[in-house]
Amino acid sequence: MATKNIFSKHLPNVKLATRREDEEQKRKEQDIIDTLVGAGYYRAHIQGLSSFDKIVGGMTWCIEACDYDVNVDLLFHENLTIGQKIALTEKIVGVLPRMKCPFLIEPHQIQGLDFINIFPVVQWLVKRSVENRSKKADTLRKLAATQFQNHGTLESDRELQRLRAKQLANLQAIESKYLPKRGFKVRKAAGGGWIPVRPKDVADQETTEGALEDVLEADVDEEEGEEDVSVSTEQEHNISVELTEADRSTLAKTYDDMKQTLSGEANEQVSERNRIKAQLALKLALEKKLELALAECEQLKTTVQEEEQQLKEAGSQKEALEEEIRNLDNLEITEANQKILDHVKELVLKNERMKKQETQFKENCKKELAELQQKIDKAETSTPDEDMLELQRQLDMELERLKSLRLQLAKKNRSYVAIKRQLDTVPDRTELAQYQRRFLELYNQVSAKHRETKQFYTLYNTLDDTKLYLEKELSLLNSIYDNYANAMQTPHSREQFVQQFETIVEGIRATKAKLKKKCDDERAKRDGLNGQLVCLMEQQRKYATTVKQLTMECQRNEALMQHLKALKASTQQQQQQ
Repeated sequence: MATKNIFSKHLPNVKLATRREDEEQKRKEQDIIDTLVGAGYYRAHIQGLSSFDKIVGGMTWCIEACDYDVNVDLLFHENLTIGQKIALTEKIVGVLPRMKCPFLIEPHQIQGLDFINIFPVVQWLVKRSVENRSKKADTLRKLAATQFQNHGTLESDRELQRLRAKQLANLQAIESKYLPKRGFKVRKAAGGGWIPVRPKDVADQETTEGALEDVLEADVDEEEGEEDVSVSTEQEHNISVELTEADRSTLAKTYDDMKQTLSGEANEQVSERNRIKAQLALKLALEKKLELALAECEQLKTTVQEEEQQLKEAGSQKEALEEEIRNLDNLEITEANQKILDHVKELVLKNERMKKQETQFKENCKKELAELQQKIDKAETSTPDEDMLELQRQLDMELERLKSLRLQLAKKNRSYVAIKRQLDTVPDRTELAQYQRRFLELYNQVSAKHRETKQFYTLYNTLDDTKLYLEKELSLLNSIYDNYANAMQTPHSREQFVQQFETIVEGIRATKAKLKKKCDDERAKRDGLNGQLVCLMEQQRKYATTVKQLTMECQRNEALMQHLKALKASTQQQQQQ
């Protein structure tokens, strides 16, 4: 009896789930595992996990892949009670109606591992999760394409832009090279007014002819002197004078005859007459200048009077505006007026910025026009050999510059690769999460193996103790059997035998009480550890829930920060515009 009690209380504490072990259940279980693995839940491949852990974990993974939140702790343990398993499955079953699942399932069916009823639910969840992930992939692909179009260009587009820029530069060079040429220019005359002037080559020829005529007509009479003054005036203003060949020959002949007939006294008279004519011409010119100066003075006086009148009008207008500004400042500024005022200020600032940009653009255009004109002039005056030398020199300079840029690029690439390697050596949050999951899985496997080894050791120690007690019992029975016949021969030996037998029974009772006390101590210790384990598991679930909530808040914080940055960027762009 004692041996049976000792042996029975040290049996391994293994609770087998009550489920059907027929072929249909096994086949459905294998189909569920294959479906989950095919969908991407590779945790179902682990041999050390229980079927309950695989199924509940796979269903939770599919539900979260469909963007539905499930408050479930995926770190399952073997010592969960039936109530805890049902409470765990109730959270999963409560989400299925929100997902509009066409199949009905109860929590006790999942806890009892009814694979026939679980399989259609798992199959529907896997299909739904695959569709949701494909939609997410399409959305992310479109977003990536949009971001690439906003921040990057293809090589073909860049080549097309370069070709267009080159064609535009060629068109501008051709247009600037073949500009229209003027036939006449307008110049202001000394006496007022505007007169047309021909180009330089025609003006030079006609100026030469006018000088010749001036020499020929220097010795004519007083009437002809006035014409000479007009001719000289016309020559000063580049007015062309056209003479025929007959007139020129007549003037030359007249000049020769007068030169031969004039004597010394006549020459003096002619020189005196010429001096008088020059003084008269100078007097006429000074009188004309005086008239022009008087007219200009009158015009300036009129302009000064007009400016004074405008100044008075501007002063009165300024006083009126200042009075209006003081009146506007005294008025109560409402919210609508404040908005209008702010809008007007923004428009004024925008107008000033546009004016500055226009001025800068004009200056840049002038600079570019001057540079292009210099290039065109240089290209027109240079020879092919000089162009080749210049191009060769520019090519050598560009090659040297390209070589230096390549060296700098190589240094940058080496530093970039070194930094990238350093960054790659540091695991990110996703890799840390994967490492954590793998370490937890490894810890669970090691813990399960350790628990199994401890059970084997406990079973071995129990069997060894049982064997020891059985051997003692067997030796005691053999000793009683061997000494029984001798002890029954005399009353003294019989009494001595009974006393020894009572001593043996007392020893056995003491041993039994000692073992019973030890068993009670171990049982109390086990109950205390189970209570601590339940408390720790509850803390672990709370920790997992808190970590999940913290992760969601962090993601929400990051989204809000991105939204705030986008708002700041849009506000800055609006202010710049």
